[in-house]
Order: sequence, then C-alpha cells, then structure tokens
Amino acid sequence: MKKRQMMSVVLCAAMLAASGCGNSSKSGTGDTAEGARAEEGAKGEEEKEGEAKKDEGAASGQEKRVVTIWYDGTEEESVKRLEPEFEALHPDIDLQFEIVPYSDLSTKEMVACQSSVGPDVMWQSYAWTNSFAKMGLLTSYSSYLEQSDAIDLENDFDPVALELGTVEGEIYGLPWSMEAMCLVYNKDMFRDAGLDPEAPPTNWDELIQCAKALTIDKDGDGTIDQYGYGLVGNLTGNTWFRFVPELWSAGGEVASEDLTIGTLNSPEAIETMTHYAGLLTEHHVAPEGSVNNGAAEVRTLFNNKNVAMYVDGQAAVKNIQKDAPDIDVGVALWPGKNGPLNAGLGGYYIATPKNAANPEDAWTFIEYFLSKEVQEYFPIAFPANLKARETDRFDDPISQVFAEQITHTQNFQPLADTPGAQQIILDAVQSCFTGMSTPEEAMNEANEALNQILQ
Repeated sequence: MKKRQMMSVVLCAAMLAASGCGNSSKSGTGDTAEGARAEEGAKGEEEKEGEAKKDEGAASGQEKRVVTIWYDGTEEESVKRLEPEFEALHPDIDLQFEIVPYSDLSTKEMVACQSSVGPDVMWQSYAWTNSFAKMGLLTSYSSYLEQSDAIDLENDFDPVALELGTVEGEIYGLPWSMEAMCLVYNKDMFRDAGLDPEAPPTNWDELIQCAKALTIDKDGDGTIDQYGYGLVGNLTGNTWFRFVPELWSAGGEVASEDLTIGTLNSPEAIETMTHYAGLLTEHHVAPEGSVNNGAAEVRTLFNNKNVAMYVDGQAAVKNIQKDAPDIDVGVALWPGKNGPLNAGLGGYYIATPKNAANPEDAWTFIEYFLSKEVQEYFPIAFPANLKARETDRFDDPISQVFAEQITHTQNFQPLADTPGAQQIILDAVQSCFTGMSTPEEAMNEANEALNQILQ
C-alpha cells in the first residue's frame, strides 16, 4: 500500500486558475464528519512498506495493476486492515491510498476530474456527488450494478443515502457511511456554571441562555477565557452543514422546490442569519476570531476547554475522547429554532471519475469495500449498509444519540452547483461576522448571487 500526501494548496490554486473552475481560497466543502477529517500526511515507514511491496512484485515478475484511491486520512486504522486483506484476495491489484486533507478534497477532485489526472476511486461528501454527476464528471455504476452479485442496493442499503448519488436514474455515488451532527458539550462546564449537564438546550432561546451562562472571564482580567458556543465561520462545507439546517428549522430553504429561484432573501433566511451571526455579534458568546474558525479549529478550542458547546459529528467526538480524555463529553440532539432540528444527512459516497485509468479494477475494489464484512469495521460513523449496522460497536450512549439524530435528518437540495452555493453562504456569514453587512443585506446579496448560478 502506498500513501502519500497530495500536492500543496498553492499548486491546486494555480491549476484552478488555469482551468477556470473551483472555489476561492476560502473554500473547503464538507459534510458532517468534516470536523474530524484528518490533515496529516502519510508516515515514512508506510512509504517504505509500499515501495518494498512494489519491489517484491517486480522481483517475482508480476506486474500489479494499480487502483488509486483518494481519501481524507480519517479512517487510517481501517485502511491499514483493509489493504492487506483485499490484496491477499486480489494479488494482481495494488491499492494505492493517497491522503488529501478534507479541506482540499472537493477542490482537488474537481481539478482531477476535469484534467484527466486523478484517482480511480474517491471519497465524496454527500453534498458533492450530485453536482459532479450533473457536470458529467463521474462514471455511472448502473451497468456494473446490473451485473453484480455482491451488491444488493434494494435490500442492503439505506434508501435515503442513495438519493443524492442518483441523477436521472443513473447511480454515480454509492454510500458507505451515514451520519448527522449533534450538539457536543462539556458536562463539567455545565456543572461549574450551575447548569444541569443532563438537560442541554433544545431550542435557540435555551441555547443562547446556556451559552451566556457558560461565557466566563475566569481570572477577572477583563478577557473572556471560556466561551459558551463554538461558532463555525470558515470553510464552505463546514459552514454549509451548520447554517442550512438552522435555516430549515426556521422554515426556510436555500432555493425553490424546482431549484430555479433562490430563497435566501426570505424572512426565514434573514432570521436564521440574525440568530447565527448574533451568537457572535449580539450575544458575544462565541470567540471573536470565529470568522477564521472551521470545524477543526472549533474542535481544538473545545479540546482546550475554551468553548463549552458546539455542533459536530460522530467521528469528531471519537477524536475528542482520544485527544482530550479528561473531558466529560455530552451529546444531544441539535437544538433548532423551536426544538431539535433536522440535521443535513452527511456521510460519504464512493465515486469514480469518468476519466479514471482503471475503472474495472476499481469496481472489484468497490464490491469488496461495500461488503457487510468490511463495512462492519470500516466507517467511524454508521455504515450505509444496513446489515453491517447490526453490530454492538454502536451500543454506547453517545452513539445512540447520533443514531436518534439520523432519524431527524434530510438531504440537501440537489443544486446543479452545490460548491458555488456553499461559497455564497460562506461569504454571507463572513460578511455578517465582520460587520460588513447586516443579516438582511448579506442575505439579499447572497440571493442575487445564488440566482445567477441557478439560471
């Protein structure tokens, strides 16, 4: 197995400029596991192992066929198990896993799909695949599925997870993980503030009151040391997955039902931005630097006990328990305007670029990867394979809350240019965070920009 860190963001930006596509330097699309997505490179010893394996193949006279897989590095331990097990069954195939940091993944996949230089298989957030497919950048799996005895979509997979991977009856994305974000909070901070750690906030008003009680100048020097709420205001996907569900809870939506007209200037959208930005600008319960904070930065603040509450996914909580074991972590349904809201259904599809060099062997890998046996251990979150979900590793109380939140989810609208819409939302949020615009001004401007990409 060969793992190597991908090219720098600077090079990627240059390629984007040449191709005339992609997001601005602030971009980085994501889904609910995005907060936990690793940004670490491959280990030197693993590089040596991969090269040694290639040398062995060459010495034996066997030329292995390569399947290149782009992923974000999060399921590193699962990859270490999967690779030798697969190659033992398929000794003529060499899996090469390449780590692309989550914040760069969507942009680099877009460049790769348009430049004919890229992977055979790639992880894709549920929010991306539909747009990639509509742009003609992905291989349809429909013909492969018709001939496959290994994959039974109708009986084995969650039908909701299949929706955004399907365009005009053709299947371009196959789901392997499912998750939804919840409110994550520090129970000890609740106790210290005189709050009941078993009664977290359930709506906007309660959230604001709790956050105010949890925003504290601990040493009396006039500077806030602990904020009540960790607010995401950077990276397109991170912000999208947190702002749009709040919009749904207020009764709004990004665009009209037929996806032809933007609705970001609705009273509900303006109310949502007033609430979201107001946590920083009006109530002052979020760190002043929130405009620079993506999910990873907020999680670091939580680990360092600088914020008491924030919204994140299942994988993030597992990382918190590993990186900050002294924190008594609580998880609750995500509080919306009037009660628990519908989170955006998150997770990952597996997809193949239309210009992939080795689609046939890629399909061999996909059939193995989506099997019950692999999916029982591979995803940190819940597997989309329903049979693989029948395992005791999700019996703990925190997993049960995430499981309940999955029953309170909905899919994002299948916009033709979801990355573009995500950038528009981010621009509006940052404009409000910095005081450049009022919520009404920001959302009116956002809707004008959205209408341009919907036409």
